[in-house]
Amino acid sequence: MPTRFIVNVYHWLIEISLWFGLLISSVAGYYYTVPLLHAAGVIPAQQMAWGIVGAIVFASLSFLAMAVAVGPLLKLVDIRRLVRAIESSGRNNGNRVPLPDLRDLREPHI
Repeated sequence: MPTRFIVNVYHWLIEISLWFGLLISSVAGYYYTVPLLHAAGVIPAQQMAWGIVGAIVFASLSFLAMAVAVGPLLKLVDIRRLVRAIESSGRNNGNRVPLPDLRDLREPHI
């Protein structure tokens, strides 16, 4: 019973964790950019501006890393939804599942 619940809310669990990761990385970027610049020997004149730039840079880098790491899992969730939709449409047609048109699935060519 709990395993079925986890499978059903898997998409929401992933999405919430991604938003928290993005939030944490932007806060970390805001607070750690100026000390990193001081360690590199650069003394920034406007620390708040560099903190905002660091928050944006850290958030964008973590977004790219999370997209690469979690993107395939979200694709599997999307495939699962598609299979459920095909199954439900097959039940409405007397257990006859329509086959997709393979001409639409071909790779484009010149």
